[in-house]
Amino acid sequence: MKHALVIGGSGMLEGTVLWLEEVGYHVSIIGRDAEKMSRLTEQTPDRLSAVLVDYRDDLRLKEALRSSIADHGDFDLVVAWVHSDASDALTCVLSALRGGTDVFHVLGSRANSSGVRNGLTITEDVRYHQVQLGFQVVTGQRRWLTHEEIAGGVIEGIQEKKPHYVVGFATK
Repeated sequence: MKHALVIGGSGMLEGTVLWLEEVGYHVSIIGRDAEKMSRLTEQTPDRLSAVLVDYRDDLRLKEALRSSIADHGDFDLVVAWVHSDASDALTCVLSALRGGTDVFHVLGSRANSSGVRNGLTITEDVRYHQVQLGFQVVTGQRRWLTHEEIAGGVIEGIQEKKPHYVVGFATK
């Protein structure tokens, strides 16, 4: 079975997690909230695994990644919504990958996508993609994306496999 890792999957990316499970992945979900994770993983406990770790703690994150790989195999796909205050988290994830992995890095609306990409060391055998969150316009007014729009947009980004995919309208 294919193995996916989703960082931030018990919140706004829950719909993405459930879609990945539906299309045949075992999904390891990194999060900190045990109650949210339990509610999510109890839906399909044989295909969804909670990885309770704060991704800001590099040492524990590396241990959790190794354990998840030992239990379910190498990651075939990674969806990473990592906040800027965890500057080494994505580097830890990238260092745990074998060849042939698709990485979908979810970025906020104001992130400098080329600056983010240039700040990462990505091996040739890892396919790196960015999914940048934008906004919607309703009756002439801008508004933030809903959880469903975010999860759906990430799913579309995974399906499109473009180097840079924008959900909604770009800020710039």
